[in-house]
Amino acid sequence: MKDDDAYLLARARALRVVPVPHEAEALRDLGRAAEAVERRLVPVGLADGGAGLLMAWGQDVELVGVGQERGGTHREASPSVLLMLGACLRACWTDVDQAPYPGVAVAEKEVLAALVPPDAVTVRTGIAQHAPTAPYRTALRILRACGYLAPDAGDGMVRLGPVVASWAEQDVAELRRSYLFLPQAGEG
Repeated sequence: MKDDDAYLLARARALRVVPVPHEAEALRDLGRAAEAVERRLVPVGLADGGAGLLMAWGQDVELVGVGQERGGTHREASPSVLLMLGACLRACWTDVDQAPYPGVAVAEKEVLAALVPPDAVTVRTGIAQHAPTAPYRTALRILRACGYLAPDAGDGMVRLGPVVASWAEQDVAELRRSYLFLPQAGEG
C-alpha cells in the first residue's frame, strides 16, 4: 500500500463520510485504496445536501468474531440503544421495498412515543417527568455519535445516518422480514 493510500483510508475513517472527489483520478485512487483493504465506498448524502462516500466492509467480507464470544474486546449495545435504533428504523424507513437509507425525517417525540407510554410522562411533574425518556435520549446521542443516526440538526428531527447505507443486503432483507416487530408509536 502506498503512503497516499494510507492517508486516504485514514482520512475516510476519521471523517466517516468524505465528500465525493471532483477529480476522476482522486475518486479512482480512493476506490483502489478501499478495494485493497477489502472495503467498498457507499454513496451517502451530506448534511449540506452534497454527495459523500462512506467506507464500509466489502459485501463478501466475513467479519471475524461476529456472533462469537470475544472476551471483552467489544462492548454490546444496551437494550435502550437497540430499542431506540429499532424505533428510529421503523419510523424513518417508511417503504420497506426501498433501501432504508436515507429514509425520512421524523420528530424525535414520535420516536420516543414508540418506547415510552404517554402516561409515563404526564403523571410526573418537574424534572422527574423526563426520567422515563432519559435512557432513550442517551441512546439517541450514542446512535448519532456512531453514525447510525444523522447528527442532531437542532430541529427536533431524527434521521437515519450514513452507517445504515453500508448495511449488507442480507441484513436489510432480514430487517424487512422483521419490520413489523420493530417498536412503533401507538402500539400497546
